[in-house]
Amino acid sequence: MHKSILLSLILIPFYSLGSTDNKSAGARSFAMGNASVALYDEWSGLHNQAGLALLKKKSFGAYYENRFSNKELSKKSLHVNISGKLGSFAATYTQFGFDLYKESKIGVAYARALGKHFWTGLQFNQFRKELNAEYGSQSKYTFEIGLLAEVVTNFYLGFHISNPTQEKFQTLDYDDHIPTVGKFGFSWKLSNGTIISSEILKNLDDDLQAKGGIEYPVSKKIFLRAGVHNHPNSISLGMGFNFSYLKANIAFSRHPVLGYTPSVDISFQF
Repeated sequence: MHKSILLSLILIPFYSLGSTDNKSAGARSFAMGNASVALYDEWSGLHNQAGLALLKKKSFGAYYENRFSNKELSKKSLHVNISGKLGSFAATYTQFGFDLYKESKIGVAYARALGKHFWTGLQFNQFRKELNAEYGSQSKYTFEIGLLAEVVTNFYLGFHISNPTQEKFQTLDYDDHIPTVGKFGFSWKLSNGTIISSEILKNLDDDLQAKGGIEYPVSKKIFLRAGVHNHPNSISLGMGFNFSYLKANIAFSRHPVLGYTPSVDISFQF
């Protein structure tokens, strides 16, 4: 077997340990330790769908994450957001893996305001897992719900739960749960534009995870970011560039054993 494929099969369990937040995406969030439940941006459909209700423009974008610098563990994501008077609609797609083991998620979301400072979002998902010829493939359907509230000016609380029905992939030979994950956290925008975010995440099958991140605006168009989280202990750094119709972000994180993971995204607004 090719060395890279063998390495990928060995690393898949480690990847799963670091991916309990249900296929998140976006290099901004990644740079901030994925402490994103109370943030809102073009990638909210993959973090907390309630944040979609605050978007003013339509957008589409792409994300790439090269987990542990191994292409067989790469993650690719796409988003399309449409905002209007009736609320915000979004579609997302995420894929992880390679020919011998591949996971994908398709999501369709709707978000709207429930008041001047309170928003909610609902997303329906298809999860698909493709294995080798012996095990075949399966698709499962579930949903996730998000809430976001501005409790005081520029201070937001967010809550999100995914797969509350505890759907799972199951055959005669294996039993693989789709993560059931609850997240709760805050984001706080300071007077100079700096944003501090933090959240706690609980996967029913894993220990409680704590995350924290910070975003500092160098200018109106350039942002520096950093983040940390535990289980596994990891640090991350990144940079963002915001222009009139284009947003681009880069980030990387370091796992204490498995090394570095770079990521990048780009979104177009109209």
